[in-house]
Amino acid sequence: MSLRARLMLLMTGLVAAVSIVLLAVELNTLISVSLEHTQERAWLTGQFIKTYVSGRAQEKAAEAMPPPSMEARIKLWREAIENDAELPALLANTLATTRSIVEISVADDKGRILASSNPSRKGQAMSPKLPLQALLDLGPLERFQAVLGGRIDYEKRVDLGVINPARGPEKELVFTIQVMVASVLLRDAIFPDLKSTALASLPLLLVSVFIAWLSAQVALLPLAGISRTIDRITSGESAFPPEVSSTRELAAVQEKLRVLGEQFRGAQVGATQLRGSVERMLERLEESILLFDSSGRLMVFGEPAERLLGKNRAEISGKHIEELFPSDQPVGMALAAALSLRRPLHETKLGRLVVNLDFLPEGAVLLRLRDAEGRQMVENQLSLSSRLAAINRLTGSVAHEIKNPLNSIALRLELLRSRVLPEVPEAENEISVIAHEITRLDRVVRTFLDFTRPMEIRTVEIDLARMTRELVELIRPEAERAQIQVETEGLDEPALLSGDPDLLKQALMNVLRNALEAMPSGGLLGVRMNLQRGEALLEISDTGQGIPHGLRDRIFHLYYTTKKKGSGIGLAMTYRAIQLHNGAIEVGGEEGIGSTFRLRLPLAQGEAA
Repeated sequence: MSLRARLMLLMTGLVAAVSIVLLAVELNTLISVSLEHTQERAWLTGQFIKTYVSGRAQEKAAEAMPPPSMEARIKLWREAIENDAELPALLANTLATTRSIVEISVADDKGRILASSNPSRKGQAMSPKLPLQALLDLGPLERFQAVLGGRIDYEKRVDLGVINPARGPEKELVFTIQVMVASVLLRDAIFPDLKSTALASLPLLLVSVFIAWLSAQVALLPLAGISRTIDRITSGESAFPPEVSSTRELAAVQEKLRVLGEQFRGAQVGATQLRGSVERMLERLEESILLFDSSGRLMVFGEPAERLLGKNRAEISGKHIEELFPSDQPVGMALAAALSLRRPLHETKLGRLVVNLDFLPEGAVLLRLRDAEGRQMVENQLSLSSRLAAINRLTGSVAHEIKNPLNSIALRLELLRSRVLPEVPEAENEISVIAHEITRLDRVVRTFLDFTRPMEIRTVEIDLARMTRELVELIRPEAERAQIQVETEGLDEPALLSGDPDLLKQALMNVLRNALEAMPSGGLLGVRMNLQRGEALLEISDTGQGIPHGLRDRIFHLYYTTKKKGSGIGLAMTYRAIQLHNGAIEVGGEEGIGSTFRLRLPLAQGEAA
């Protein structure tokens, strides 16, 4: 996504977000006010019924004989309210004047309903409901969901009591008035106001987004000159006139970009010099030295030894030479024979290692190891990077130059088809062949453009071990159908790094699928991970025919393939993805035995081996 598109999206998105937040605040305020009004109405209703019940009970009691005690008086009040024929009608009429109150009941201290707006409820136990205040105490989102989607009834209770001298100074509960509010009726009362508010806010939201988009367009017009300057820098122009800008600030930016372009070209020259320095440094660091005492215990070693042995310092320190180099391996066998005969070794190549063994005074042993393939592998990686960069520059410019004529040829061919075929039908085959070849060439050009186009990395935290496990499980059914056994090691320990998950998944999947395709008659697919010195080493090996040494420098080239139906794109894209993550990829194995791809990726800061 371009800078212009990102800025426009950011501005319009910000305005839209602010508008939506304001709309949400307005809706929340509307719901809160409506609920508070409903609660106040329920409380007033309860107080009205309380006043009526109190007066009615005392009026009925005055008509009877004075009771001998407070308990008898309370009993008389309850009988008067229970037998009052006017109270249910009053409750029903009061209910009719409200929009959200669904039921009003009067109960005694035991919860038995004495009178209700619903006559069938008389004599039943009063069912407890959530208090209406609980709805108001909810958060905005929960309250919104409860009002618009809930089917729960709420209540507002008003208690009526008297002081009974026989039971102390506290009031004794005589009646409980329950005002029940239905969430369905509450929603029906609030929804019209919510709907009108939302409909009134929608045009304002659309207008705000349009104004933000228009403002972004106007503000980004001067960036066209800066964009052209950046394009000239990326194309490698040695000199170009500065863009004329309408403002001093943009003119200063363009001038700085021009200076940056000069520095960029200088950096390209410096990169060539840096490569020479790296080669000289490798001359000094590619050999590791290990010093053993007379008993064969390791005393001193350098950091390259950790890299060659694939172990960290704690795993190497103080180990016996036979533990580091078991006798069942080529290096261990040669060292055991040389130590038993006290015979030095000079430039002895054992597998990928070149071994030198010298005997020092007092029984000490000096062992020097050098990776015979390491230097050549690094040189191949540097050479391949240079060639890919050159190919990118060349194919990018050539593809752009070819694409426009191709489009013109395709249009002219369709015009020719419409004019010629009615008169010369036998030309259909020749024209179809030309159209097919134009389509194929256009597909090749599109592939070039996709490969050379700068790639935007979406960096997040990734667990490489978990990602590898998921990909292995994804290809396992395919491997089982091909009679390929899959073995994994070291994938249980997290390997956290920063990278683009889509790019890395595609890179790993390309290598895994190549391994499967290398074993059409079955075999063993090995996936192993090791964390060491701040990097994750992922090895993917197969038991196929292997890759000849002469072809290993070419398999990462774009459009180079050894498969009959291969495209030659997968490994080139894999190499590019690993490089974009500051990693490296190596090819090992033996021809006729199998291949091993080693992917090295830096761990996130703070992760240790």
